[in-house]
Amino acid sequence: MAIRVGVVGANPDYGWGSGVHRRVIQNLPGFTLQAVCTTREDSASRAAQQFRAPLWFTDHRALAAHPDVDLVAICVKAPHHHAIAYAALAAGKHVYCEWPLAASVAQAEELATLAGRQGVKAMIGLHLHGSPALRQAARLMAEGYVGRLYSVSVHARIFGPVMRAMATRAGGTTLLSIYGGHLIDAIDHYGGGIAECAMRSAIHLPPVDETGAPIERDAFDHLQFHGSLQNGALFNLDLAGVSLNGMGCTWRIEGSEGTLLLSTRDASLPAIESLILHGARHGGPFEPIAIAPELDCAAIPAEPDRYSAYPGSFASREALSSIGNLYADLGDAIRVDAPVTPDFHRAVAIQRMLARLDAPSPLIAGVAA
Repeated sequence: MAIRVGVVGANPDYGWGSGVHRRVIQNLPGFTLQAVCTTREDSASRAAQQFRAPLWFTDHRALAAHPDVDLVAICVKAPHHHAIAYAALAAGKHVYCEWPLAASVAQAEELATLAGRQGVKAMIGLHLHGSPALRQAARLMAEGYVGRLYSVSVHARIFGPVMRAMATRAGGTTLLSIYGGHLIDAIDHYGGGIAECAMRSAIHLPPVDETGAPIERDAFDHLQFHGSLQNGALFNLDLAGVSLNGMGCTWRIEGSEGTLLLSTRDASLPAIESLILHGARHGGPFEPIAIAPELDCAAIPAEPDRYSAYPGSFASREALSSIGNLYADLGDAIRVDAPVTPDFHRAVAIQRMLARLDAPSPLIAGVAA
């Protein structure tokens, strides 16, 4: 029987919920879009009609309580994650929550504890766990392609901090809380675990938003992380949103035998998921490396290579494939009652690490649950 999903944040016109999650759910075998929820009756009913969902709601608690919903997908702004996730877990529903899990470590811990007590599957949307390109890189690393790992270097330039939504800490959506979490989590996950880490930060952008309206910026728009991994390798992450030049993300994974290079596929798709893979060994030239079919989400069509998400902004096919891989993993865990990863405990560990990095201390220990 298909897992019946209710999407909270299924705006019919734009958004990550309708632009990405809804498309993944409708394409992925074993799932069905059962319900949609927005805060307004007109948009909720229109979303249900447009996306062919049998149920629509304006109250997330009513969606969570409905007996025909098995899994609640939370795709709204970060400050609302806790309340929606708590209602879904209290109703005994499985949950997929977009990153970050909550506005504070304490809230995230509460949700992780509740998920365990309820005996449900609770996945956190750290997308790069599902990235086909990074999964391929991890496979090659395990097979000895790079030899003994020396370093992992990541350079990322993101548009978001220019916008009002990411300019202040009060909104809960900042460069550190969103992209910092995604990328630090991925470095830890694919690099073998962070042993220690330090962060430096700055605010470079002027006190205006994307429209030119004044705003008192207090959220960092440039972050640099550096430290060591459990295996002795070094890592660094340079993450900023202070320039519109050279947008995108590049990974360089170096070792004793070779180097893997992941880079943004298309300059017009600068999101962190849209990656292609190259490799070089023993001083040779970099050559393209294909992604093994089983590491991709075959349910997502090869074309188009991008989908509408926000006005003037697209979601890449790689983003849908990454999230599709996570949904597939979650579905398997639900059907056979197996552990799911990344789960809410992973979310707590990453949020706890970010909180320590944001505190005035020179060096901290690595990720710890």
